[in-house]
Amino acid sequence: RVSTMGLMHIGKSEGAQIVQLFGRGVRLKGCDMSLKRSGRAKLPEGLKRPDFVETLETLHVFGVCAKYMQQFRKFLSVEGLAVDNDQEDFWLPVVKTLGKQPLKTVRLKEVINGVRVESGEAFSKLGPMPVLRSLVSLGEDDPARSYLNNQVVVDWYPKIKAMKSEELADVEAVAEKHEAKLERVHTAFLDLDHLYFELDRFKSERGWHNLSVSRTAIRELLEDPTWYRLHIPESQMIADSFDKVRLWGQIALALLKKYVERYYTFRKNDWERRHLEYAKVTVADANFPMIREKSGEYGYRITVDKSKEEIVVAELERLRAQIERGDHKLRASKDLGLRALSFDRHLYTPLLALDGVGVLEITPVPLNMGERCFVEDLKAYCKRRPPFLDGKELYLLRNLSRGRGIGFFEAGNFHPDFILWLLTDGRQYVTFVDPKGLVQLGVDNEKIQFYKTIKEIEERLGDPNMVLNSYIVSVSSSQDIKKRWDRDKSWLTKRNVVFQKEDHHSYIEAILSGVVGDGDS
Repeated sequence: RVSTMGLMHIGKSEGAQIVQLFGRGVRLKGCDMSLKRSGRAKLPEGLKRPDFVETLETLHVFGVCAKYMQQFRKFLSVEGLAVDNDQEDFWLPVVKTLGKQPLKTVRLKEVINGVRVESGEAFSKLGPMPVLRSLVSLGEDDPARSYLNNQVVVDWYPKIKAMKSEELADVEAVAEKHEAKLERVHTAFLDLDHLYFELDRFKSERGWHNLSVSRTAIRELLEDPTWYRLHIPESQMIADSFDKVRLWGQIALALLKKYVERYYTFRKNDWERRHLEYAKVTVADANFPMIREKSGEYGYRITVDKSKEEIVVAELERLRAQIERGDHKLRASKDLGLRALSFDRHLYTPLLALDGVGVLEITPVPLNMGERCFVEDLKAYCKRRPPFLDGKELYLLRNLSRGRGIGFFEAGNFHPDFILWLLTDGRQYVTFVDPKGLVQLGVDNEKIQFYKTIKEIEERLGDPNMVLNSYIVSVSSSQDIKKRWDRDKSWLTKRNVVFQKEDHHSYIEAILSGVVGDGDS
């Protein structure tokens, strides 16, 4: 069987509901109810992955008299994504080098209370059953209070804009977004049963089977407006038409989903942090790019449009030959917009980046501009052989996103982009580095505050030979951030924020000297 979706006279024009149809995908039970595709699930010993199962796990969409299908294909083309069904997968290998000494990092234990569990599943299988509670029903000494006091924010303006309503055509021109609350006049019309069943589906889809949600908790949350901020045009909250009841229900569900996610995240973290440990990085580490299971090779999967296959594959074959013979001066075609970075301190080669849109789809996702610049700047620093590195070893590893890489629920499920090791005098200085733009973040964002959180984790684990740190490499200028946050550069520097562009020649050593200084202090 092949999973298909047929659209007949559906989607005559653009709309949020139509877009959601394409995002549903195929609902999988997966092996042992893992809810994962076979390529991601950890299969029991002796169980082989069936041939062609990828086809079964792929959703195929076709339309009959659905004009929006063609518009959807145009959007994909504009974004540089392939729209042809005829695509070919090309596998580009990586070469792994683990360094001279065993490297350690922070991970959840693989065996907890004598039970072996996969990362991300330990809490749902072994943890206590969290019961959803509103802020008003939490005890004064409940540690979840401080975490949940950071309000959930839902901005409905983009959704209103997508509706293309004539009376809201000027929604982009709004200088200051209106903030509203769900009041009694709104909640009185909401279908509590519908919200309950939708939240039950929401938690099931995410594998949160141990979370208990009650109608009482939902009602309490809807009656308490202190835990969220809702941005929406004032006209949409005026009770002048029953047509708006459906909108209010959508808003309530969006708010509740965000609260449930934050609540479960905290309870999961509160349990998991007691089961963290320092673990060695091995050749089977989840941060190495995905494996081609049949041949046991690690590498990138590059999806090639068959219409361009001959040219693209020839270039990729040339790149693969360079990698296999250990060429450190990797070159990639400008026509493909592909860069292959070779850095002998990184635990595998190459790292891939795209210049602009390009014609390729790469898994895992290639480096963005800030990440690529960080790798190139670190490589240039090491190439200069600075005196600071005398007697020290330095290693780098890209930290993949959710599901494979190392994440920290203490910082809102933060997955820093890189793990940097500096080894000296029998100690390992492990630093989590994240290049990113900061203008859109808030002063109290958990990613900014992670420089303190990581030290709390270090203290909790209590190994004197391991020193943990976190740095943000800002691609935004300090002047732009000052305009937005009203905080000067020195305030940011004290919070382990360095600036990629304005401190281009010094920020790498500022990170390295900073972590060693923190460890000695």
